[in-house]
Amino acid sequence: MKMTRRVRRMERQHKFGARVVRLNIVSMIDVFAVLVFFLLVSSSLAAARLNVINLNLPAPDKQSIPEQQKLQLTAVVRKGVIEVSDSQGAVRNIVNTPQGYNLSALSDLLVEVKKTKPSEQNIVLMMEADVVYDDMVKIMDAIRLTPAEARATGLPRELFPNISVGEAQKLDQGGAP
Repeated sequence: MKMTRRVRRMERQHKFGARVVRLNIVSMIDVFAVLVFFLLVSSSLAAARLNVINLNLPAPDKQSIPEQQKLQLTAVVRKGVIEVSDSQGAVRNIVNTPQGYNLSALSDLLVEVKKTKPSEQNIVLMMEADVVYDDMVKIMDAIRLTPAEARATGLPRELFPNISVGEAQKLDQGGAP
């Protein structure tokens, strides 16, 4: 009977005591699966911490005591205008430019308000539902941060750091909510 190469090789290995080694990679795959899961979770948590702006919202159970000297500044963002008002009812409309919201005029107005009431830290930002997210972020930055030229006059780095966000009622065609 003629022996094939395979049979001869097997006899030769058996004769010299060679063992066939099998690599068990199941445990290594388990380790890598856990490692990948851990890295994904930790990277998503680290990325979430980078883009956080601290908003100090009032607790729902606290009773607020009305103070007469508080300014109660409110900015209402609508499709074509930003309306800035205070507790005395003074309203200033900042009309959009062809490029979008007039953020420099908003900053200038808020700098003037900050000069008259330097201790004021709070503002309420109300937006209509159709305001684009990028515009919302730009408006919040304009409200929160003092422009460099105003900082040179001695104003703090942040104009109004405590921003409360809400949804404004849409105006109907007649201009009433």
